[in-house]
Amino acid sequence: MAKRLIVIGGVAAGTSAASRARRVDPSLEIVLFEKGEYISYGACDEPYLMGGVIDKPERLLVRSPEEFRKKQNIDICLRHEVVRIIPEEKTVLVKNLNTAQTERFSYDALIIATGAKPRPLDVPGADARNFFQLKFYEQALSLYRFLNERNPKRAVSYGAGFIALEMAEAFHLRGIENTIINRSNRVGGRLEPEIEKEVKAILEEKGVRCQPETTIKEFVKDSSGMITRVVTDRGDFETDMVLCSIGVVPEVELAKSAGVKLGRTGAIAVNERMETSIPGIYAAGDCCETYNRVSGEPTYTPLGDIANKQGWVAGENAAGGNIIYPGALGSWSFKCFEMEVGATGLLASDAKRLGYDVFTNVIEHRSRTHAQPGSKKIIVKLVADKKTHKLLGAQLAGREGAALRINAVAVALYNQMTVDELANVDFAYAPPFSPVIDPILIAARDAVKSI
Repeated sequence: MAKRLIVIGGVAAGTSAASRARRVDPSLEIVLFEKGEYISYGACDEPYLMGGVIDKPERLLVRSPEEFRKKQNIDICLRHEVVRIIPEEKTVLVKNLNTAQTERFSYDALIIATGAKPRPLDVPGADARNFFQLKFYEQALSLYRFLNERNPKRAVSYGAGFIALEMAEAFHLRGIENTIINRSNRVGGRLEPEIEKEVKAILEEKGVRCQPETTIKEFVKDSSGMITRVVTDRGDFETDMVLCSIGVVPEVELAKSAGVKLGRTGAIAVNERMETSIPGIYAAGDCCETYNRVSGEPTYTPLGDIANKQGWVAGENAAGGNIIYPGALGSWSFKCFEMEVGATGLLASDAKRLGYDVFTNVIEHRSRTHAQPGSKKIIVKLVADKKTHKLLGAQLAGREGAALRINAVAVALYNQMTVDELANVDFAYAPPFSPVIDPILIAARDAVKSI
Protein backbone atom coordinates (compact mmCIF):
# COMPACT_ATOMS: atom_id res chain seq x y z
CA MET A 1 0.00 0.00 0.00
CA ALA A 2 1.38 3.44 -0.96
CA LYS A 3 2.42 5.78 1.82
CA ARG A 4 0.51 9.02 2.21
CA LEU A 5 1.92 12.53 2.66
CA ILE A 6 -0.48 15.22 3.79
CA VAL A 7 0.39 18.87 3.27
CA ILE A 8 -1.56 21.53 5.14
CA GLY A 9 -1.60 24.79 3.17
CA GLY A 10 -0.68 25.84 -0.34
CA VAL A 11 0.94 28.88 -2.00
CA ALA A 12 4.78 28.99 -1.78
CA ALA A 13 5.76 26.50 0.92
CA GLY A 14 2.96 23.94 0.57
CA THR A 15 3.06 23.58 -3.21
CA SER A 16 6.87 23.54 -3.23
CA ALA A 17 6.86 20.77 -0.62
CA ALA A 18 4.29 18.68 -2.46
CA SER A 19 6.07 19.08 -5.81
CA ARG A 20 9.46 18.12 -4.39
CA ALA A 21 8.02 15.12 -2.57
CA ARG A 22 6.52 13.89 -5.84
CA ARG A 23 9.95 14.01 -7.55
CA VAL A 24 11.57 12.10 -4.70
CA ASP A 25 8.92 9.36 -4.52
CA PRO A 26 6.70 8.84 -7.60
CA SER A 27 4.67 6.21 -5.73
CA LEU A 28 3.77 8.44 -2.79
CA GLU A 29 0.14 9.45 -2.32
CA ILE A 30 0.16 13.23 -1.82
CA VAL A 31 -2.88 15.17 -0.59
CA LEU A 32 -2.78 18.93 -0.06
CA PHE A 33 -5.53 20.62 1.95
CA GLU A 34 -6.04 24.36 1.45
CA LYS A 35 -8.81 26.19 3.30
CA GLY A 36 -8.90 29.02 0.76
CA GLU A 37 -10.12 29.07 -2.82
CA TYR A 38 -6.72 29.51 -4.49
CA ILE A 39 -3.69 27.28 -4.35
CA SER A 40 -0.85 29.11 -6.10
CA TYR A 41 -0.51 32.86 -6.63
CA GLY A 42 2.04 35.67 -6.49
CA ALA A 43 1.09 37.64 -3.37
CA CYS A 44 4.10 39.95 -3.71
CA ASP A 45 2.68 41.28 -6.99
CA GLU A 46 -0.55 42.46 -5.40
CA PRO A 47 0.46 46.15 -4.96
CA TYR A 48 1.39 46.28 -8.64
CA LEU A 49 -2.06 45.02 -9.57
CA MET A 50 -3.58 47.84 -7.52
CA GLY A 51 -1.51 50.45 -9.34
CA GLY A 52 -2.28 49.10 -12.80
CA VAL A 53 1.24 47.89 -13.56
CA ILE A 54 -0.34 44.42 -13.79
CA ASP A 55 -3.50 44.69 -15.84
CA LYS A 56 -5.76 42.00 -14.34
CA PRO A 57 -5.97 39.81 -11.21
CA GLU A 58 -5.73 36.54 -13.13
CA ARG A 59 -2.10 37.29 -13.94
CA LEU A 60 -1.25 36.72 -10.29
CA LEU A 61 -2.42 33.10 -10.46
CA VAL A 62 0.48 30.72 -11.04
CA ARG A 63 -0.90 27.17 -11.17
CA SER A 64 -4.36 25.64 -10.96
CA PRO A 65 -5.38 22.55 -8.96
CA GLU A 66 -5.91 20.75 -12.27
CA GLU A 67 -2.28 21.31 -13.25
CA PHE A 68 -1.07 19.76 -10.02
CA ARG A 69 -3.36 16.78 -10.48
CA LYS A 70 -2.60 16.12 -14.15
CA LYS A 71 1.12 16.87 -14.24
CA GLN A 72 2.21 15.67 -10.79
CA ASN A 73 -0.57 13.45 -9.46
CA ILE A 74 -1.01 15.68 -6.42
CA ASP A 75 -4.52 15.74 -5.00
CA ILE A 76 -5.44 19.37 -4.27
CA CYS A 77 -8.45 19.88 -1.97
CA LEU A 78 -9.55 23.52 -1.88
CA ARG A 79 -11.87 24.85 0.83
CA HIS A 80 -10.81 21.99 3.07
CA GLU A 81 -9.61 23.11 6.50
CA VAL A 82 -7.55 20.85 8.73
CA VAL A 83 -9.11 21.50 12.14
CA ARG A 84 -7.08 19.06 14.21
CA ILE A 85 -3.85 17.08 14.07
CA ILE A 86 -3.74 13.90 16.17
CA PRO A 87 -0.04 12.90 16.21
CA GLU A 88 -0.47 9.78 18.35
CA GLU A 89 -2.82 8.36 15.73
CA LYS A 90 -1.06 9.96 12.74
CA THR A 91 -4.37 11.36 11.53
CA VAL A 92 -5.90 14.74 10.78
CA LEU A 93 -9.50 15.91 10.94
CA VAL A 94 -10.52 17.88 7.87
CA LYS A 95 -13.61 20.04 7.48
CA ASN A 96 -15.08 20.47 4.01
CA LEU A 97 -16.06 24.15 4.06
CA ASN A 98 -18.56 23.61 1.25
CA THR A 99 -20.52 20.87 3.01
CA ALA A 100 -19.50 21.48 6.68
CA GLN A 101 -18.76 17.74 6.95
CA THR A 102 -15.64 16.53 8.79
CA GLU A 103 -13.57 13.55 7.72
CA ARG A 104 -10.54 11.79 9.19
CA PHE A 105 -7.41 11.13 7.11
CA SER A 106 -4.37 9.09 8.10
CA TYR A 107 -0.82 10.06 7.12
CA ASP A 108 2.67 8.62 7.12
CA ALA A 109 4.27 12.06 7.00
CA LEU A 110 2.78 15.51 7.52
CA ILE A 111 3.93 18.97 6.43
CA ILE A 112 2.49 22.07 8.09
CA ALA A 113 2.53 25.04 5.72
CA THR A 114 -0.21 27.14 7.25
CA GLY A 115 1.61 30.41 6.52
CA ALA A 116 0.91 33.71 8.24
CA LYS A 117 -2.04 36.05 8.58
CA PRO A 118 -2.27 39.84 8.84
CA ARG A 119 -1.76 41.08 12.37
CA PRO A 120 -5.23 41.81 13.79
CA LEU A 121 -6.17 45.37 14.70
CA ASP A 122 -8.44 45.81 17.70
CA VAL A 123 -9.85 49.24 16.89
CA PRO A 124 -13.55 50.18 16.79
CA GLY A 125 -14.78 50.38 13.21
CA ALA A 126 -12.23 47.96 11.75
CA ASP A 127 -15.12 45.83 10.47
CA ALA A 128 -16.01 48.47 7.88
CA ARG A 129 -16.48 47.58 4.22
CA ASN A 130 -13.70 49.97 3.17
CA PHE A 131 -11.14 48.61 5.67
CA PHE A 132 -8.61 46.43 3.86
CA GLN A 133 -5.61 44.21 4.55
CA LEU A 134 -3.46 42.88 1.75
CA LYS A 135 -1.93 39.41 1.86
CA PHE A 136 -4.24 36.72 0.52
CA TYR A 137 -5.49 36.66 -3.06
CA GLU A 138 -9.07 37.03 -1.86
CA GLN A 139 -8.09 40.24 -0.06
CA ALA A 140 -6.40 41.50 -3.21
CA LEU A 141 -9.56 40.86 -5.23
CA SER A 142 -11.67 42.74 -2.70
CA LEU A 143 -9.39 45.78 -2.69
CA TYR A 144 -9.01 45.73 -6.49
CA ARG A 145 -12.78 45.76 -7.00
CA PHE A 146 -13.25 48.56 -4.47
CA LEU A 147 -10.63 50.75 -6.18
CA ASN A 148 -12.21 50.21 -9.58
CA GLU A 149 -15.83 50.56 -8.50
CA ARG A 150 -15.63 53.34 -5.89
CA ASN A 151 -12.71 55.42 -7.24
CA PRO A 152 -11.60 56.69 -3.81
CA LYS A 153 -9.78 60.04 -3.67
CA ARG A 154 -8.19 59.67 -0.24
CA ALA A 155 -6.59 56.68 1.50
CA VAL A 156 -5.12 56.23 4.97
CA SER A 157 -2.49 53.52 5.43
CA TYR A 158 -1.74 52.24 8.93
CA GLY A 159 1.80 50.93 9.18
CA ALA A 160 4.88 51.87 7.16
CA GLY A 161 6.35 48.54 6.06
CA PHE A 162 6.91 47.14 2.57
CA ILE A 163 3.22 46.84 1.69
CA ALA A 164 2.42 50.40 2.72
CA LEU A 165 5.36 51.79 0.75
CA GLU A 166 4.57 49.76 -2.37
CA MET A 167 0.92 50.74 -2.08
CA ALA A 168 1.92 54.40 -1.74
CA GLU A 169 3.09 54.18 -5.33
CA ALA A 170 -0.08 52.33 -6.37
CA PHE A 171 -2.27 55.02 -4.80
CA HIS A 172 -0.19 57.71 -6.51
CA LEU A 173 -0.65 56.05 -9.91
CA ARG A 174 -4.41 56.11 -9.33
CA GLY A 175 -4.42 59.75 -8.26
CA ILE A 176 -5.33 58.88 -4.68
CA GLU A 177 -4.11 61.16 -1.89
CA ASN A 178 -2.29 58.95 0.64
CA THR A 179 -1.51 59.47 4.32
CA ILE A 180 0.69 56.91 6.08
CA ILE A 181 0.07 56.71 9.84
CA ASN A 182 2.70 54.84 11.82
CA ARG A 183 3.10 54.07 15.50
CA SER A 184 6.88 54.54 15.38
CA ASN A 185 8.90 57.27 13.71
CA ARG A 186 10.42 54.85 11.20
CA VAL A 187 9.45 53.84 7.67
CA GLY A 188 10.42 50.68 5.81
CA GLY A 189 10.87 48.45 8.83
CA ARG A 190 14.46 47.26 9.29
CA LEU A 191 16.31 50.08 7.56
CA GLU A 192 19.59 51.69 8.47
CA PRO A 193 19.08 55.44 9.15
CA GLU A 194 21.01 56.49 6.02
CA ILE A 195 18.85 54.27 3.82
CA GLU A 196 15.62 55.26 5.54
CA LYS A 197 16.45 58.90 4.83
CA GLU A 198 16.36 58.18 1.07
CA VAL A 199 12.97 56.48 1.36
CA LYS A 200 11.50 59.33 3.38
CA ALA A 201 12.81 61.81 0.81
CA ILE A 202 11.05 60.17 -2.11
CA LEU A 203 7.79 59.87 -0.16
CA GLU A 204 7.92 63.61 0.51
CA GLU A 205 8.82 64.28 -3.12
CA LYS A 206 5.76 62.33 -4.30
CA GLY A 207 3.39 64.09 -1.93
CA VAL A 208 2.80 61.17 0.46
CA ARG A 209 1.99 62.48 3.91
CA CYS A 210 3.71 60.59 6.74
CA GLN A 211 2.29 60.87 10.25
CA PRO A 212 4.79 59.18 12.64
CA GLU A 213 4.43 58.26 16.31
CA THR A 214 0.66 58.16 15.98
CA THR A 215 -1.86 55.60 17.21
CA ILE A 216 -5.29 55.07 15.68
CA LYS A 217 -8.08 55.14 18.27
CA GLU A 218 -11.23 54.71 16.16
CA PHE A 219 -12.58 54.45 12.64
CA VAL A 220 -15.72 56.57 12.34
CA LYS A 221 -18.28 55.09 9.94
CA ASP A 222 -21.20 56.66 8.12
CA SER A 223 -24.72 55.22 7.90
CA SER A 224 -23.69 52.88 5.07
CA GLY A 225 -20.93 51.29 7.16
CA MET A 226 -18.02 53.01 5.41
CA ILE A 227 -15.11 54.66 7.22
CA THR A 228 -15.09 58.42 6.64
CA ARG A 229 -12.77 59.56 9.41
CA VAL A 230 -9.77 58.12 11.26
CA VAL A 231 -9.42 59.25 14.86
CA THR A 232 -5.89 59.22 16.28
CA ASP A 233 -4.08 60.50 19.35
CA ARG A 234 -2.70 63.27 17.14
CA GLY A 235 -5.77 64.46 15.32
CA ASP A 236 -8.38 63.20 12.84
CA PHE A 237 -7.96 62.30 9.17
CA GLU A 238 -10.74 62.29 6.60
CA THR A 239 -10.59 59.32 4.23
CA ASP A 240 -12.43 57.18 1.68
CA MET A 241 -10.69 53.94 2.69
CA VAL A 242 -8.15 52.42 5.08
CA LEU A 243 -5.32 50.02 4.32
CA CYS A 244 -3.99 48.26 7.42
CA SER A 245 -0.47 46.89 6.96
CA ILE A 246 0.96 46.48 10.44
CA GLY A 247 2.66 43.16 9.74
CA VAL A 248 1.83 39.48 9.93
CA VAL A 249 1.82 36.76 12.58
CA PRO A 250 2.46 33.04 12.03
CA GLU A 251 -0.54 30.71 11.79
CA VAL A 252 0.44 28.27 14.54
CA GLU A 253 -2.78 27.51 16.41
CA LEU A 254 -3.25 24.15 14.68
CA ALA A 255 0.35 23.08 15.32
CA LYS A 256 0.31 24.31 18.92
CA SER A 257 -2.89 22.41 19.75
CA ALA A 258 -1.23 19.24 18.44
CA GLY A 259 1.70 19.68 20.82
CA VAL A 260 4.20 20.95 18.26
CA LYS A 261 6.84 23.11 19.95
CA LEU A 262 6.96 26.81 19.15
CA GLY A 263 10.20 28.77 19.10
CA ARG A 264 11.05 31.98 20.94
CA THR A 265 9.71 34.05 18.02
CA GLY A 266 6.26 32.49 18.38
CA ALA A 267 6.61 30.56 15.11
CA ILE A 268 7.05 26.79 14.83
CA ALA A 269 10.51 25.59 15.87
CA VAL A 270 12.23 23.38 13.27
CA ASN A 271 15.64 21.79 12.83
CA GLU A 272 17.81 21.97 9.71
CA ARG A 273 15.73 19.21 8.07
CA MET A 274 12.55 21.28 8.70
CA GLU A 275 11.40 18.70 11.26
CA THR A 276 9.26 19.85 14.16
CA SER A 277 9.43 18.53 17.71
CA ILE A 278 7.10 15.66 16.75
CA PRO A 279 8.58 12.85 14.60
CA GLY A 280 7.03 12.62 11.16
CA ILE A 281 5.75 16.21 11.20
CA TYR A 282 7.57 18.91 9.23
CA ALA A 283 6.92 22.64 8.83
CA ALA A 284 7.85 25.18 6.18
CA GLY A 285 7.18 28.77 5.21
CA ASP A 286 5.69 31.70 7.09
CA CYS A 287 4.41 29.53 9.95
CA CYS A 288 7.90 28.48 11.09
CA GLU A 289 11.19 29.96 12.19
CA THR A 290 14.21 30.52 9.96
CA TYR A 291 17.82 29.94 10.97
CA ASN A 292 19.90 33.05 10.32
CA ARG A 293 23.32 32.16 8.93
CA VAL A 294 24.94 35.36 10.17
CA SER A 295 23.59 35.66 13.71
CA GLY A 296 23.24 31.93 14.30
CA GLU A 297 19.82 32.60 15.83
CA PRO A 298 16.32 31.44 14.92
CA THR A 299 14.40 34.34 13.41
CA TYR A 300 10.95 34.95 11.98
CA THR A 301 11.43 35.95 8.34
CA PRO A 302 8.16 35.56 6.39
CA LEU A 303 9.39 35.91 2.80
CA GLY A 304 8.23 34.03 -0.29
CA ASP A 305 11.65 32.83 -1.47
CA ILE A 306 12.48 31.44 1.96
CA ALA A 307 9.10 29.67 2.11
CA ASN A 308 9.76 28.07 -1.27
CA LYS A 309 13.21 26.80 -0.25
CA GLN A 310 11.99 25.50 3.09
CA GLY A 311 9.13 23.73 1.34
CA TRP A 312 11.60 22.04 -0.99
CA VAL A 313 13.59 20.68 1.98
CA ALA A 314 10.52 19.61 3.95
CA GLY A 315 9.05 17.86 0.90
CA GLU A 316 12.22 15.94 0.11
CA ASN A 317 12.73 14.78 3.69
CA ALA A 318 9.07 13.89 4.22
CA ALA A 319 9.29 11.69 1.12
CA GLY A 320 12.34 9.82 2.42
CA GLY A 321 15.23 12.06 1.39
CA ASN A 322 17.85 13.63 3.60
CA ILE A 323 18.81 17.23 2.87
CA ILE A 324 19.19 20.31 5.03
CA TYR A 325 18.07 23.92 4.83
CA PRO A 326 21.28 25.92 5.27
CA GLY A 327 19.57 28.98 6.65
CA ALA A 328 18.90 32.48 5.38
CA LEU A 329 20.73 35.78 5.47
CA GLY A 330 17.64 37.91 5.78
CA SER A 331 18.04 39.28 2.26
CA TRP A 332 15.18 41.38 0.88
CA SER A 333 14.41 44.23 -1.45
CA PHE A 334 11.53 46.53 -2.26
CA LYS A 335 10.63 49.41 -4.57
CA CYS A 336 9.08 52.70 -3.45
CA PHE A 337 8.32 54.81 -6.52
CA GLU A 338 11.69 55.05 -8.34
CA MET A 339 13.65 54.20 -5.19
CA GLU A 340 15.12 50.69 -5.04
CA VAL A 341 16.17 49.34 -1.64
CA GLY A 342 18.07 46.13 -0.94
CA ALA A 343 19.38 44.59 2.27
CA THR A 344 21.18 41.48 3.46
CA GLY A 345 22.55 40.30 6.78
CA LEU A 346 22.57 42.16 10.07
CA LEU A 347 21.76 45.73 10.96
CA ALA A 348 24.50 47.52 12.88
CA SER A 349 22.23 47.39 15.97
CA ASP A 350 21.83 43.60 15.57
CA ALA A 351 25.58 43.12 15.34
CA LYS A 352 26.20 45.19 18.48
CA ARG A 353 23.61 43.16 20.39
CA LEU A 354 25.44 39.98 19.38
CA GLY A 355 28.72 41.28 20.77
CA TYR A 356 30.56 42.23 17.58
CA ASP A 357 33.00 45.12 17.58
CA VAL A 358 30.95 46.85 14.92
CA PHE A 359 32.33 49.01 12.13
CA THR A 360 30.09 50.69 9.56
CA ASN A 361 30.79 52.86 6.56
CA VAL A 362 28.54 54.66 4.12
CA ILE A 363 29.51 55.74 0.60
CA GLU A 364 27.68 57.55 -2.18
CA HIS A 365 28.50 56.66 -5.78
CA ARG A 366 26.85 56.40 -9.20
CA SER A 367 24.94 53.63 -10.97
CA ARG A 368 26.85 54.17 -14.26
CA THR A 369 29.93 56.01 -15.46
CA HIS A 370 29.85 59.80 -15.16
CA ALA A 371 29.57 60.20 -18.94
CA GLN A 372 26.48 58.00 -19.24
CA PRO A 373 23.14 59.83 -19.38
CA GLY A 374 20.70 58.77 -16.70
CA SER A 375 23.30 57.87 -14.09
CA LYS A 376 21.74 57.87 -10.61
CA LYS A 377 23.05 58.16 -7.05
CA ILE A 378 23.52 54.94 -5.06
CA ILE A 379 24.01 54.80 -1.27
CA VAL A 380 25.87 51.75 0.11
CA LYS A 381 26.23 50.94 3.80
CA LEU A 382 28.38 48.03 4.96
CA VAL A 383 28.43 46.50 8.44
CA ALA A 384 31.54 44.58 9.47
CA ASP A 385 33.43 43.29 12.50
CA LYS A 386 36.34 45.60 13.32
CA LYS A 387 38.57 42.85 14.70
CA THR A 388 38.20 40.22 11.97
CA HIS A 389 36.99 42.43 9.07
CA LYS A 390 34.22 39.87 8.59
CA LEU A 391 31.30 41.21 6.57
CA LEU A 392 28.08 41.18 8.62
CA GLY A 393 25.50 43.03 6.54
CA ALA A 394 24.76 45.65 3.92
CA GLN A 395 22.01 47.93 2.66
CA LEU A 396 21.72 49.82 -0.62
CA ALA A 397 19.35 52.49 -1.92
CA GLY A 398 19.17 54.24 -5.26
CA ARG A 399 16.94 55.06 -8.18
CA GLU A 400 18.73 52.61 -10.47
CA GLY A 401 20.64 49.40 -9.94
CA ALA A 402 20.37 49.11 -6.17
CA ALA A 403 17.99 46.18 -5.62
CA LEU A 404 19.83 43.56 -7.66
CA ARG A 405 23.28 44.74 -6.56
CA ILE A 406 22.49 43.52 -3.05
CA ASN A 407 22.64 39.94 -4.35
CA ALA A 408 26.39 40.26 -4.93
CA VAL A 409 26.84 41.21 -1.28
CA ALA A 410 24.56 38.34 -0.24
CA VAL A 411 26.85 35.85 -2.02
CA ALA A 412 29.85 37.31 -0.19
CA LEU A 413 27.99 37.14 3.11
CA TYR A 414 26.84 33.57 2.49
CA ASN A 415 30.47 32.56 2.00
CA GLN A 416 31.63 34.44 5.13
CA MET A 417 33.94 36.79 3.26
CA THR A 418 35.77 39.72 4.79
CA VAL A 419 35.46 43.24 3.42
CA ASP A 420 39.06 42.84 2.21
CA GLU A 421 38.04 39.84 0.10
CA LEU A 422 34.91 41.58 -1.16
CA ALA A 423 37.01 44.56 -2.29
CA ASN A 424 38.97 42.27 -4.61
CA VAL A 425 36.06 40.47 -6.28
CA ASP A 426 36.14 40.69 -10.08
CA PHE A 427 32.83 42.34 -11.00
CA ALA A 428 31.76 42.74 -14.61
CA TYR A 429 31.90 46.28 -15.94
CA ALA A 430 30.33 48.22 -18.81
CA PRO A 431 29.48 51.95 -18.75
CA PRO A 432 25.67 51.54 -19.07
CA PHE A 433 25.60 49.27 -16.01
CA SER A 434 28.32 50.39 -13.63
CA PRO A 435 31.22 52.74 -13.01
CA VAL A 436 34.67 51.24 -13.60
CA ILE A 437 34.76 50.31 -9.93
CA ASP A 438 31.31 49.22 -8.76
CA PRO A 439 29.73 51.04 -5.78
CA ILE A 440 29.91 47.84 -3.74
CA LEU A 441 33.65 47.58 -4.36
CA ILE A 442 34.09 51.27 -3.57
CA ALA A 443 32.34 50.68 -0.22
CA ALA A 444 34.46 47.62 0.53
CA ARG A 445 37.69 49.46 -0.35
CA ASP A 446 36.65 52.37 1.83
CA ALA A 447 35.96 49.98 4.70
CA VAL A 448 39.39 48.34 4.35
CA LYS A 449 41.07 51.76 4.52
CA SER A 450 39.02 52.97 7.46
CA ILE A 451 38.48 49.89 9.63
